[in-house]
Amino acid sequence: MAPPELTQWLFNPIYSQARHTEHRRLLVLSGEYEWVNKNLTSILSDIPSTLIVKEVGAQNSLLRKHLLGNECDIGVVHAHQGFNPGNLMAIAGTIRWGGCLILCCPTLDSWHLHTRPSHLSHGFTASPSLYIKRLVARLKNDAHVAIWSSNNCHIPDWVAGDTVDSLNRLNPVTSESSINQVLSENAHATQPLDGEETRRPQFKSVEQQAAFDCLTNRWSQGNRKAVITAPRGRGKSALLGMFVASRLKKGEKIVITSAIRENTSTLFKHIRIGIGIGIDIESSNSEKKAQGSLAADCGTDSNGTTNFNSTTDANGSTDDESGIAGTVTKVAFAIEDFVSEAVSHQTSESEKSGSAQWLAPDNSTLINGDYDLLIIDEAASFPLPVLKLLIGAHDNYVISTTLQGYEGSGQGFMQRMLPAFNAEGALHLSLSTPLRWIQNDKLESLIHIICLFEGTESFNTFSGAPPEILRELRQELRQKLQQKAPSDKFSGDYRIGLVSALSEHELHCVMQLLATAHYQTTPDDFMRLCDSPDIVLFTQWVDSRLIAAAIINCEGGEPLADVREGIADGSRRPKGHLGAQRLTLLTANPSTASYRYWRINRIAVAPHLQGQGLGRGLVSFINEQASAQNIDALTSSYGASDKLNHFWQQCGFTLVDMGEKPNKASGETSALVVKSISERFGSQQEVLLCLFTHSQATDIVPMSKLPTITRNTLIKKLNQFVDATRPLNQVSLAINALAAEVSVSTQSAKHTERATKACTSETDEVTPELLLLLTNSPLPSNKLIKLLGVNGRKSLTESLRKKIGNMLASTTI
Repeated sequence: MAPPELTQWLFNPIYSQARHTEHRRLLVLSGEYEWVNKNLTSILSDIPSTLIVKEVGAQNSLLRKHLLGNECDIGVVHAHQGFNPGNLMAIAGTIRWGGCLILCCPTLDSWHLHTRPSHLSHGFTASPSLYIKRLVARLKNDAHVAIWSSNNCHIPDWVAGDTVDSLNRLNPVTSESSINQVLSENAHATQPLDGEETRRPQFKSVEQQAAFDCLTNRWSQGNRKAVITAPRGRGKSALLGMFVASRLKKGEKIVITSAIRENTSTLFKHIRIGIGIGIDIESSNSEKKAQGSLAADCGTDSNGTTNFNSTTDANGSTDDESGIAGTVTKVAFAIEDFVSEAVSHQTSESEKSGSAQWLAPDNSTLINGDYDLLIIDEAASFPLPVLKLLIGAHDNYVISTTLQGYEGSGQGFMQRMLPAFNAEGALHLSLSTPLRWIQNDKLESLIHIICLFEGTESFNTFSGAPPEILRELRQELRQKLQQKAPSDKFSGDYRIGLVSALSEHELHCVMQLLATAHYQTTPDDFMRLCDSPDIVLFTQWVDSRLIAAAIINCEGGEPLADVREGIADGSRRPKGHLGAQRLTLLTANPSTASYRYWRINRIAVAPHLQGQGLGRGLVSFINEQASAQNIDALTSSYGASDKLNHFWQQCGFTLVDMGEKPNKASGETSALVVKSISERFGSQQEVLLCLFTHSQATDIVPMSKLPTITRNTLIKKLNQFVDATRPLNQVSLAINALAAEVSVSTQSAKHTERATKACTSETDEVTPELLLLLTNSPLPSNKLIKLLGVNGRKSLTESLRKKIGNMLASTTI
């Protein structure tokens, strides 16, 4: 049973009349799984059912992506089956004023010895987790963290405000509905800000009000494109909801999209508040469905659209751009099974009707529909191609995203999307005042330290720094670099080492730079960088400032000795070794996996210093170190673009492969480049170049006419396809060449015995129609399925394996 003093310390803020002024709290429940689970049940058994509890990390708990846009009173992170920093960051961002986070984990002193890394590359041995060791040290050294283990219970020193005369855990001060009412009515007391007396009651901070006014003013002036960014818990969804409400009062048709439907619950709640329906739709099981209490007597349309009708009030006032004046007289609210509510008032025929509708990102109506406004919530969780498509299809849009999030780096997102927003003349609004918890909340500070996602605004191009300041900074650094290197070649302080060897300041700098430069940097990446034994870090510094960094993965060689044959024929795909495996699969040669590679996983230069040659300088340093450590080749895989292709070409790399499909997140096709370091790798590079040249050819050349290196490799791949180790999509070009060869052979030996042997049975028969289709690039799967009379792609592959085997056996090459 939990010590009464512990539960009193943990839950006292939740029951406090002034919970909106209380820090959130963290309890670490540490020990064997059974002991921890038993005591967690004990802790939660007495809390009222009206309090919202969310859990992540357990077998049947929520996925963290479902936590976006939601709130809770108590968050629980389960870490016995593995720990993900993103889970911790995700659920911490949902906990509101005075709430608490409970971290359930193994015994602290041995936790780092028993981690189960999901990122361990094949052939490498897991070592004690330095990330967990750092995490535990942070938890133990934080005076505001409570730790309960089987032999000790540490409760932080209480202050006067923590003491209560009486505490009845079965009867909190307010029920859930009244708690939410208190939060709404007393929101102004959360942060005493300058100019607080000027804040209108529907806003929770002066900053939120100013952002709303700026947005509506710009909208009225015809600038109807905007981006809203903020850390989590700053009121983005509420701001969006109030803005949508103001547009509905203008009779506009609005479409809202998000990666997950439930993530918009807060947004829709504030839409309803904004149009005058002050009801709370949350419930204790609101993860899946928000429930309402008003009876519906006016229906919604078949698409689940919310309809709003507005007119002038009794005093003759009309709706203004801020959405404050005006009266909503009729509302019908429904969004599939997510929210189902309606309320009716007297209306007149002259009223304007507005509508709001949620649609999934892949719904074609988002592109083809006629809407006055598009709202994209938590845009950093969207693939870039989808975002670009949506933005291009709408004249008016408001996009919101979290800058420091577990679903992807909002900073990196802004870097990638900045050109598009600038070209559109979009307004950028940034929120910094916390509304879900108090200013300088202790839990938020600790999470930032643990995840190293704070402070990224130092690299943020939206920080508002004047261009002349950035020019001065670039010039200053350039002068210092040139002082260190009298030649034209950049120098500076280059370093090589392990991430775990960095100081705390250096760790902060590295993670901030990576989060800024890359679209999908997450807190989980930091753990991988610390604990992966195959990672080496290269950095460049000027004084104490980090200006460039590169993450290197050690690949190939001895760790792949036991699986290289399987990699070459396509039957094995071990974890990690991305570059080495891709090269081995391309060449179909097991010896390719025996070479030692350094893959440049990520390379980043501070945004305000890009274009100065710093990236090339860092790659040159990596090249020198690779040569000194007997590395055979450098590789890199990246999203192909003219800019990046040019960069790697300038660095001396050769393009040897292009992916077939664009990456879902970036929208770019993956490119693989190689730079030979050792002499013995030269022959491998020649093979790779021959194969790539063939892959880029537009004409179909018969197999016998191809260079020997290319022909032998293609035949080997075809035999692997016939043996069912290599998939169809990896042999399409080889099939083209073989079909062209068979066509030529058939024409020159018509009605001969050899031609007859090529179709010994009806099943194996290779008809002219089939050969014609097999010489098409890409292979026309649907036509082949129809011609061969098979059902689906799997059956097509099986049929083609038999026919390709017959073609190989009957053709002399």
